[in-house]
Amino acid sequence: MLDVRKTVTDQGVRVVTERMDSVRSVATGFWFETGSRDESPAESGISHFLEHMMFKGTKRRSALRIAREIEQVGGFLNAFTSKEVTAYYAHLLDDYHRMAVDTLADMMSESTFAEKMVQREQGVILEEISSYEDQPDDVCHEDFTKLMYGDHSLGRPVLGTRETVSSFTQEDLIKYWSTHYIPERAVVAAAGAVDHDKLVKMVERKLKLQSHNNGLPSRELPDPVRERDFLRRKEIVQAHMCLGTRGLSYHDKRRYAFFVLNTVLGSGMSSRLFQRIRERNGLCYSIYSFHEAYSDNGMFGIYTGLEEKQVKRAEAMIRAELRKLVETPLGKTELKRSKAQLKGALTLGLENVSARMNRLARMEIYLKKYTPLDELLDGIDSVTADEIQELAADLFRDENLSVSYVLPANGK
Repeated sequence: MLDVRKTVTDQGVRVVTERMDSVRSVATGFWFETGSRDESPAESGISHFLEHMMFKGTKRRSALRIAREIEQVGGFLNAFTSKEVTAYYAHLLDDYHRMAVDTLADMMSESTFAEKMVQREQGVILEEISSYEDQPDDVCHEDFTKLMYGDHSLGRPVLGTRETVSSFTQEDLIKYWSTHYIPERAVVAAAGAVDHDKLVKMVERKLKLQSHNNGLPSRELPDPVRERDFLRRKEIVQAHMCLGTRGLSYHDKRRYAFFVLNTVLGSGMSSRLFQRIRERNGLCYSIYSFHEAYSDNGMFGIYTGLEEKQVKRAEAMIRAELRKLVETPLGKTELKRSKAQLKGALTLGLENVSARMNRLARMEIYLKKYTPLDELLDGIDSVTADEIQELAADLFRDENLSVSYVLPANGK
């Protein structure tokens, strides 16, 4: 039996839960509607830096105690920062749920941001940036994002730059925390063996955030894409390519058709791109399509890694597959098969309580309502071949497509 409930505390924090009677664990996340999109150029990377600092000690807990407290009972504690949200989450047995909530609330409310820890963490994040720069596929994705969004904050890396990260002070972090970590932007989500009423009471007692009545972040739409290609050379062996366009927002009514389209094109070994580029022509090892949905827009792309001499040939094949989706409607068999694949993957993914917590929080943040799984599956079933073809025609115009390349430094 599944039981989904929502309560807004007197402070304004939204608490959403999904009780699952068949499990003995609870996944709990403290989510904030703020991310790298909400940073000024000088603040680039501060949301991610702040995420790191939340683990470095509070008035009651040392960094070591935070690290040990959840792990010593077999639990898992982590966090992430994205373009529009920052989340801190724990997954552990229900017997220790109170401890997890106390720890997370303490981190969110009472972190000290000690100056010596700020300086130490700058070194850690600079190493994280270096690690990222050593991964050419990550660099290719980041270059593609920059093509899509230019100088808009969505186009900047979540990690920030070496210059901005090196400049952050304790005062900068406290100011950003007090401005963005406010009740109106906070969602506490939990799934599994959770007692909704007890969680609400714990959040009301333990999560102490300052309200400035500035509500949700004010976000501007990015300008239209101006650049169509970007090439970077690095000391690598394999070439990397991302090709794509602006996609759909969380709110777009065509999202079900988009889910099916993405499955047909580049999700799994049976997808059109995998079959043509890898299986029939042997041009690559990895190829897939991906999409990022935001509150007011989105991004869609196709990634592949291959020999530099095969890049143009593979690119031509990818563009041909996009045109095929525009020119020819899906047959009944492929449409049915793709829907079944998508529905199966979604359903299997939600057998994990952490995935359910994640979905619950994102629905509250982006849709302001809970969508039952059955409704989502019905939406997928309702998609027609004509809807997919119309969407492909809108997205995959040649003039809309951009491509980023990361090629070997000794190439030609």
